[in-house]
Amino acid sequence: ATGPRGVRKGKGPRVSEPTSATLLERIRDVNDEDAWSRFVAFYQPMVHRYARRQGCSEAMAWDVVQETLVDLMSIMPRFEYRPGAGNFRAFLRRVVWHRVSCAFRRERRYVPLDGESAPETATAGAEDDGRRPDRAWEQEWQEQLLQTALRRLREQVEERTFAAFHAYAIAGRDPEHVCAELGMTPNALYQIRHRLMTQLRRTVEWLEGELDHDGP
Repeated sequence: ATGPRGVRKGKGPRVSEPTSATLLERIRDVNDEDAWSRFVAFYQPMVHRYARRQGCSEAMAWDVVQETLVDLMSIMPRFEYRPGAGNFRAFLRRVVWHRVSCAFRRERRYVPLDGESAPETATAGAEDDGRRPDRAWEQEWQEQLLQTALRRLREQVEERTFAAFHAYAIAGRDPEHVCAELGMTPNALYQIRHRLMTQLRRTVEWLEGELDHDGP
């Protein structure tokens, strides 16, 4: 997916929230339904897409999602914030990779009746302990951050303003065409881009703090 340039590089105050505890701290309480709902809304589609990219079928990918969440509900009550111990998304990737490997091991236990072989796409599971850098996982993380930040931004501004920003700054459409389509001046479009890009950067920074501080 196309993304705006420089979103990760911006600086500025973080978007404030009504609670001082981050989402990762709150989900240590498995009974905090609001926190878990927000956590699942962010990470579930990311884990599902990653599992599919590793070669999982649709059913296998959903098994990976559900088993990962069950693992986390057991792990998170013992979660401790330890600066310097690594970020949460790297830890989560190891949990997910383990579940992807388990899903393929289960598949290989069964021989389909039609004689076809079981999937072999994720045979690297035996060679990968989930700790090496993974470009696919990082790409899914960046995409999920951007899409979540864009949804939040869309809820905070007028529809026409967001349409202009998305067309010009995100989709990369020609500014003249955007102005003609939405009936605005180039100066107005450039101001919208500057203002909303700043807001988007701040939202991305806040999401990172909520969803990926140092952890296990």
